[in-house]
Amino acid sequence: MTIELIVERAEKNPIAGVRTFYVPSESEEGKRYQVVEIKRDGKTTYYCNCGDFFNRKLPFIGTNLFSNCKHGAAVKERVSK
Repeated sequence: MTIELIVERAEKNPIAGVRTFYVPSESEEGKRYQVVEIKRDGKTTYYCNCGDFFNRKLPFIGTNLFSNCKHGAAVKERVSK
């Protein structure tokens, strides 16, 4: 089951291959999380600045086994449409 979150795209991104999105918090009024999409070497990776991503979703050192928090998943779902 996916949660439908509102995703805003930043107006400017100074680096080629990088797009920035903002996703509102469901639990804290007025708080937004920043999700960054990075496309390099044919791979797309999403990073979020929420605690869930940093505490549980980053890869083990020396691996590339990422998983997404719900904010990253919402951006990925929106971008794929």
